[in-house]
Amino acid sequence: MKMYKNILTYSISLFITCFVFADKVEPPKDAIPFRGNHYKAFLDTNSTWWEAKFACDDIGGELVVISTAEENEFVRRLAKNNLIWLGGTDEFEEGKWTWDNGEPFKFKNWAESQPSGNNGFNFLVLDGKLGKWSDTTDFSGKVKGYICEWKGSAPKNAGPKDSELKAPSK
Repeated sequence: MKMYKNILTYSISLFITCFVFADKVEPPKDAIPFRGNHYKAFLDTNSTWWEAKFACDDIGGELVVISTAEENEFVRRLAKNNLIWLGGTDEFEEGKWTWDNGEPFKFKNWAESQPSGNNGFNFLVLDGKLGKWSDTTDFSGKVKGYICEWKGSAPKNAGPKDSELKAPSK
């Protein structure tokens, strides 16, 4: 019995040590720094939301989460007029939007009459032309890209200043 207790204690200690001292995954060299994070656009992919999410996870990032108007404009510019996936969904409770990484869903930039989905799983997309958000199903076929984000990987003052991040007018 004592042997099993020692093995269990050792295993838990090893897990905690690996978790605490694990190296952060570095973003790709061509990722762009902005306000403490790095971003990389993957355009013309025709991915579903889930494929985009797992693609970001696989390279150590996450599907982009937008917290401010300035970040929204920065991401819109990276999208280059494409309709792209963001890391938001209401799959757990219809009409209750959450960010996939658990951050609070405070900043919103919905297009007029959005969100419009009222049945099934809906996922968040950004219109790269105007920067407005809408919802769509995972298999809509309209979304042409996604952006991955690496939190805490860049200097806090990296990227354009607020005055340079004005959203386009309608």
